[in-house]
Amino acid sequence: MQIGKNNDEYKRLKSLLKANKDEDVVATTDLNVIKLALKYNLNILEFFYVSDEAYKDETKLIIENAKEKALKTYEISKNMFESIQNKENQVGLAAIIEYKTKSIDELKDKSFIVVLDGLEIPGNIGTILRTLDSASVDGLIIVDAVTKMHNPKITTSSRGCNLLIPTAVCSFEEAQDFLLENSYNIYLGEPNLGLDYTKYDYKGKIAIVMGNERFGINLKWYNKKHTKVFIPMYGSNNSLNVAVATSIIVYEAAMKRKLEK
Repeated sequence: MQIGKNNDEYKRLKSLLKANKDEDVVATTDLNVIKLALKYNLNILEFFYVSDEAYKDETKLIIENAKEKALKTYEISKNMFESIQNKENQVGLAAIIEYKTKSIDELKDKSFIVVLDGLEIPGNIGTILRTLDSASVDGLIIVDAVTKMHNPKITTSSRGCNLLIPTAVCSFEEAQDFLLENSYNIYLGEPNLGLDYTKYDYKGKIAIVMGNERFGINLKWYNKKHTKVFIPMYGSNNSLNVAVATSIIVYEAAMKRKLEK
């Protein structure tokens, strides 16, 4: 179905890509995200493609698969796509994909969880999501969320990994109670206290807690005797970007856990 720029569904797509206020969907113009949605059989609610584009054979196959999978498909002009793409050299495809967070209780059987406490910057969260996917982390808990997980910048920076990692959003109290009740060993990412991140074995059910870019983790975590872990600094700076720090600790834990098997 060919549509124009005044079509309501196109306007909705444009709005979702700019500032998504619908927590049940994500929108994307990223081919890799659309490929992930097809690979993992996610619900593509609406699919858009440029009708007069000279696509490669591989992309033509993706289009046919997406048209078959999507509940609704629309053809748009090249100019319409250029007004919504978020970077150059994209291939003229867009999609609105169903997105659902989990309840925290749905994560209780996950053995390797990361907790992000009050993170603000979508790019940091997206980078961390890519790391969690690469390291086969089982789940993510977002504590006292500042940035919504359906934010289009998270979808872009995570390259769609926000659609793959089972994620729950809750308060600090709910997160800590859940982790304690389900016998997780809790590791607090900390600039100074505890031991060097390489000194732990990360066995069993674990949760690695990383904090806000400016203020670190909620001080309430320190009211319990959780394990504290830091990354040694050998230069003039005294801290790392939270996404970098999370990646370092998560991969250390993943490698230790892999050796355990």
